[in-house]
Amino acid sequence: MAKPKHKSMRNQPEMYDEIKKAFTFSLTQTAVKELQLLAKIYGISRSELVEQFARGQFKLQTQPPTQTNH
Repeated sequence: MAKPKHKSMRNQPEMYDEIKKAFTFSLTQTAVKELQLLAKIYGISRSELVEQFARGQFKLQTQPPTQTNH
């Protein structure tokens, strides 16, 4: 979902019908790096990545485990 082309206004909803509020999450450094990487790949902020995931708009893609021959 692309950001609107107008200037952001404090306390005014932009992309959703409600105003965003700041929250704090405790994450490992690895999780933060992964969120940052995903956000960069998709061209969105970490906050927007979490928002879209929570709203069911962002689906995580998992790769099947690699099989090794013993």
